[in-house]
Amino acid sequence: MAKYNLKIYPAALADLSDIIDYLNTLSPETATSCYDMIVEKIGSLAENPERCPIAKDTQLRLRGYRTLFVNKYIVFYIVENSTVKILRILHARRQYERII
Repeated sequence: MAKYNLKIYPAALADLSDIIDYLNTLSPETATSCYDMIVEKIGSLAENPERCPIAKDTQLRLRGYRTLFVNKYIVFYIVENSTVKILRILHARRQYERII
């Protein structure tokens, strides 16, 4: 049974949609596999969100951001009370400090 509720913010949903749309142009199978993996890993945060490291960037760290790495992507989230808030899902090579 999940200990935490998951809330996925619109920006994170848009990020995921953009990722899958792009991958779908390359390979529908890859897009499906990537989608399933990201959704599975995000779902696992409901059990133990503190297992992932706090963001390295100082400003993100001060705001309580944590990072979940899924292949080439980083899921940025915060934990507040009993809710895990998924804020962004970005490619690891992007300069996310400027985006978030």
